[in-house]
Amino acid sequence: MIPGGQMVLAMIGSDRKSDSCTYHGCAIWELLGITLNDTVLEGLIEETKLDWFNLPYYAPAVEEARHVIHEEGSFTIEHLEIFEVGWDANIGKGNESDKNERGKYVAMSIIVVVEFILASHFGAKIIDGLFERFARKIEDYLQVEKGEYTSMVISTSKD
Repeated sequence: MIPGGQMVLAMIGSDRKSDSCTYHGCAIWELLGITLNDTVLEGLIEETKLDWFNLPYYAPAVEEARHVIHEEGSFTIEHLEIFEVGWDANIGKGNESDKNERGKYVAMSIIVVVEFILASHFGAKIIDGLFERFARKIEDYLQVEKGEYTSMVISTSKD
């Protein structure tokens, strides 16, 4: 990038206001973990496979992102904004009959990210059933909680 060039970074972040996962998006990963555990209890996957499974997730706090950019030294932060985005923000909010579609939409947004990892560890045959169970868990969660990600957008310029 040439000096004076600009770059915008958009990422899942964390507001670190609380230790609770609902504040920075990891609740959705907990729901996936619960769903995987349910498949063990139903005998669909082996417990040892679940015990050995690890899907790392990390969402940096604003100050961590600032620090990394500053320490790297090539860019100046021009603007940084953090805001909450609903898990189902890209679908219309209609009547209560939408809950199934909301759950499927949110589940698909996660499954497409981790499907290869899940299939290679547990076997491809569990994916469809896992998706359906996960979607139902999300539907139930969204009935009582507001599922949100903390998004961070950072505008930088090259020094």
